[in-house]
Amino acid sequence: MDNDLLRAASFINRLLANPALAQLPPLQREEQIIQFLNVNAQALYPTLSSPQFLPGKNWATILTLLNKALTIETDKLLLPQVQELLDTSIDFTFMSFLHQLRIPPEKYKEEIFTFLQRLLQKGAARTAFSGPFNALSTNLTGRYIDKLFELRQYIHFELTKVQKLKMGKKEIKNMVKASMLLKTAIYLLTVEGAAGGREKSAGMVGVQFIDKAYSILKSQLKSLPDALLKSVLNSNVSFQENKYIEATSRIASIFSFRGQSYKPGIQVDRGANTPDRSWFNISRRNFKFYGFDIKMLDEFYKIAAENGW
Repeated sequence: MDNDLLRAASFINRLLANPALAQLPPLQREEQIIQFLNVNAQALYPTLSSPQFLPGKNWATILTLLNKALTIETDKLLLPQVQELLDTSIDFTFMSFLHQLRIPPEKYKEEIFTFLQRLLQKGAARTAFSGPFNALSTNLTGRYIDKLFELRQYIHFELTKVQKLKMGKKEIKNMVKASMLLKTAIYLLTVEGAAGGREKSAGMVGVQFIDKAYSILKSQLKSLPDALLKSVLNSNVSFQENKYIEATSRIASIFSFRGQSYKPGIQVDRGANTPDRSWFNISRRNFKFYGFDIKMLDEFYKIAAENGW
């Protein structure tokens, strides 16, 4: 690091030491600090432009240095956790159900980790990655998929008869996890505000864009089967626009959004709605805005209500 970046890192580490941020996941902590810097720019500038920190620099330059330092400090925590997810949370043996190539799991992990390192250099991708990362870190989907296979209703039918996944519950769990982990891959390819690109409302992309994105993504994740890449990309498409989106994509989309606000271990007052039940209920009212499958939300809501989640 050069001297300016070291001074910026010194200030960032003071902010990161705030006990109020200690329990937050790395990317949520980063987002809180970015918001703090933007809201308090006028008050912070006299201090940060003083001889102790970054004398003679304008606010735009200071903010660039602070954001760069914040990314570096966050990645010290984030990247090892991403590697841990790849090593311990996702079993890549499900890939053998999607193509005939015999590729060692370590090859998948290495390729995906390298890709995510590159992807997470983009600010928009970091923000969007927070939800899937939190959902994966807390295994949000596992217990729901267990219940889906017990109930054998709409979502189970969509997975096994419509998407025609010839694999067991364990493999489907891992395919959904992999779809979530790579969901934000679309940010490597999009330009904010570009025609046919990302819609700001709920982070969705147009169907036509997916066709263009597929070949680019395939060139960067060469060992991954087509079925997984399509599941990844289509998790960014609204179900209102394309009713043929893979069931794994729809599940990945729902739980990636759930992960944005999920806080484990919340104590619920007697008689109050439990966190998941409340979230699914609100999402049912806004399903068109977020591009969700309303029938999936209904089933997840029922599961959450019946199990006190």
